[in-house]
Amino acid sequence: MSWFRRLKQRIGVAGIIFLAGFVLFLLFYFTNQDGLAFLVLTIDIPFAAVVVFRGIRFVTRHSLWSLRNRLLFVYGLMGVLPILLLFALFGLSVWALMSELAIYLASSALNRGIQSIEMSVQAIAKIPPSARSVAISESIDRLSEQFPGVHFYVKDGTGDHRYPPTAPPLDVPKEWKNAHGILEIRDEFEAWTHHVDDGGEITAIAPLSEETLTRLVPQLGIIDFGQHAGAFESSHAGSIPPPMNKFDVTIAWASTTSFYRLSNPEKAESAVLFVLSRPSAVLRAFFSGTEKLRGVLYDAVIVIAILFLVVELVAAVIGVSLSRRITRAVNQLYEGTRRVTHGDFSHRISVRARDQLGELAQSFNQMTTRIQDLLIVEKEKERLETEIAIAREVQAQLYPKQAPPVCGLRLSVRCDPARMVSGDYYDYQVLSKDRLAFAIGDVAGKGISAALLMATLQAALKAQLTQEPPIREDVCDQEPEVDAATIVSRLNQQLYAHTSPEKYATFFFAVFDEATRTLTYTNAGHLAPLLIRNGSVKQLDSNGMVVGAFPFAKYDESCVTLQPGDLLVCYTDGVTEPENAYGEMFGEERMVELIRKHVHDPDDQIVSTVLDAVRSWTGSPELFDDMTLLLAREIQPS
Repeated sequence: MSWFRRLKQRIGVAGIIFLAGFVLFLLFYFTNQDGLAFLVLTIDIPFAAVVVFRGIRFVTRHSLWSLRNRLLFVYGLMGVLPILLLFALFGLSVWALMSELAIYLASSALNRGIQSIEMSVQAIAKIPPSARSVAISESIDRLSEQFPGVHFYVKDGTGDHRYPPTAPPLDVPKEWKNAHGILEIRDEFEAWTHHVDDGGEITAIAPLSEETLTRLVPQLGIIDFGQHAGAFESSHAGSIPPPMNKFDVTIAWASTTSFYRLSNPEKAESAVLFVLSRPSAVLRAFFSGTEKLRGVLYDAVIVIAILFLVVELVAAVIGVSLSRRITRAVNQLYEGTRRVTHGDFSHRISVRARDQLGELAQSFNQMTTRIQDLLIVEKEKERLETEIAIAREVQAQLYPKQAPPVCGLRLSVRCDPARMVSGDYYDYQVLSKDRLAFAIGDVAGKGISAALLMATLQAALKAQLTQEPPIREDVCDQEPEVDAATIVSRLNQQLYAHTSPEKYATFFFAVFDEATRTLTYTNAGHLAPLLIRNGSVKQLDSNGMVVGAFPFAKYDESCVTLQPGDLLVCYTDGVTEPENAYGEMFGEERMVELIRKHVHDPDDQIVSTVLDAVRSWTGSPELFDDMTLLLAREIQPS
């Protein structure tokens, strides 16, 4: 019984009595014991008042402690709730009216159909037995338009007959007299008429399927018998008239109608007739308020209207009280902020309540004592930003300013840092009148630490190239070339020796010989550059691992002969790996297709086109990684 004790602690004895009385009221109400239900309701009202009072006090102490909740509560009572109730009242009224009209149309059409069957049976009963066959056939043809599958059963002096002969047998108990209406046979509803006189018996049966009922009122919607509205809407997929506008919603309502069972003569039972329609399909009709199921709508409309008036009165009283409390606190805060604006940090706000407004006043008082610390922090932040700006200027000086004056290979490059400084690296240097060395790299990480490693990488490379570079005699069977693999290997040793172990960089180094049109290169873990020749794309080799990570790393070099018009594309992962809002990367294929499309444009324009496309792909003004794109185009010497 621990749950009972917890419930008692929350709602008290009055709450327990109220719940018990409410359960008894529901029991008496739905068992049609109105007297007992009214008595229990009368006794339960005082306990309900106690529960409501405790609920209001609980809400006031807990939910309304927050200033935000108080504002929402006031605005909800004075603005939102009345509007919602008004819309609910209007919508329920429209729904009730349209539902009543739809039910009236469906019920009237069904009754008229049953009357047409009854009139046919009465007409046949007046015809001599010998001539009834033709009359019944004509009646079946006429009624089949409205009730497909209609059957006639005749017992007279000539014997028992079924029309059509394929109709299933029907055994009507002798207790049945003249009757008409809705009959349940084999768990199916049928429209029927049974006529008994001295000449015998005549019975007409017409199945009331969903299609048959729906055709009774064309363009109204779906009509059928069912258990409840939810099952009806989910299990019927007939044709519903299309909506005329966004307010022309679907209407589903139920109406009780009497039916009989064949085995239980003349004892009526209740069935539920469902109609699924739209207001545009039931424009002209009138209310029919005689049935109990539909009468609930009118009671609900009256209750909501009364509740609307009561809520408006209560909202006015509570809204004024809470508004005065809130506006007084806001005015004190306004006066305090004005003094702080003019530099008076000694002003304090008096604390009068132990709620969120009181804590807000205390927070304001604490804020004035911390403003001096915030000013100091802000000055320090400005100093750091100034130093970072200086670092960016210094780094910008490290990058080469213009392409080297070497014929045969035209370089175009651009680097867009993700932050104030970049961890991407590019450089080029003239080795002799007909040889040009260039490099591109990507330092692990971003920000200041990556920028420092980039500067170290540049200094080490320039030192290698400024001193006597190592020479190879057997590269591409041409004249002696700078040994790219040895330069990268030395660079790896220097970075490993002078940087922390977790610092490394991907690196691509190449030397172009104008005389032989050859490009000798070493790729140390960098993204493979792409050689675009006559529309085809070829990836260059990778010759080793990243630099600065392992002292024992070995590097090889490769050679490729360039032809006029060849375009070499070197890039960092900041170009191909940015993602859009759906998590799709820009990708190498998209970059290649873009370069192919603009391959005949100036190289600097191609670089701008690609990098602008990457920014548009991400849809973000900020970059997630540094972007560097280097294009080397082979040209004929002038």
